[in-house]
Amino acid sequence: MKKQKQTNFQVFGINSCAALLQSTKFDIDLIYVEQGNKALENSVLRKHLKNDSFPVELIPKNQFDQRFSGYRTQGIVIKFSGPVINESQSFKDQNDQVCLLALDQVEDPQNVGQIIRTAECAGIDGILFPRHHSAHISNTVLQVSQGAFVHMQLYEINNLREIITQLKNDDFWIIGVENTIVAEPWTKIDYSGKILIIVGSEGKGIRKKVLENCDFLATIPMQGKTNSLNVSAAVSAILFERVGQIQRAK
Repeated sequence: MKKQKQTNFQVFGINSCAALLQSTKFDIDLIYVEQGNKALENSVLRKHLKNDSFPVELIPKNQFDQRFSGYRTQGIVIKFSGPVINESQSFKDQNDQVCLLALDQVEDPQNVGQIIRTAECAGIDGILFPRHHSAHISNTVLQVSQGAFVHMQLYEINNLREIITQLKNDDFWIIGVENTIVAEPWTKIDYSGKILIIVGSEGKGIRKKVLENCDFLATIPMQGKTNSLNVSAAVSAILFERVGQIQRAK
């Protein structure tokens, strides 16, 4: 694997901060805590803050509210640095049940954060973010993931089509999720083995050149009058269909 990319970020709230403090992957630069806030009653936060292992700044409530106005902080904010984003790697020697997820033209940071959380819950091995065709990893993305980013491998890549070629050489099947007339219902696709699942934005979908490199296309037929799911909801349906297939095969 290439050198991991170091970046500075900020998260807030009990869930995100607790997950971050339990990890050894990141450097905690500073923890802001509102004086007298109930966040310190959380057992995980209390455990990690009481031993003076991290730099902590206690701030009176009125000053804390002014500094972090507009954020639902629950009384705690952490600035940190570390390898949130990894450079792409070879998956040639991975086991026979490895699944990667690629986002193509998914630019809404709220959706991206929700996808990270869903992917982590579904046991996905990594998420690929094309540098020029998806939202960048930001404070908003990490915040929406509610701490799931701590446990998920996030890869920033230059060219998705090149990665597809590399993965095919490493015995991966490529599955695109797209509403087209040639797509199969999502429950009819076999998600076992080494696979890359590609999803696109609700408006733009997956780029044509990327679609042409997919081995299979999956679609989720709509039963109502709305023509498509939010991309994060579609990801949830696809990834947990895979989980179900793997469990049924045991």
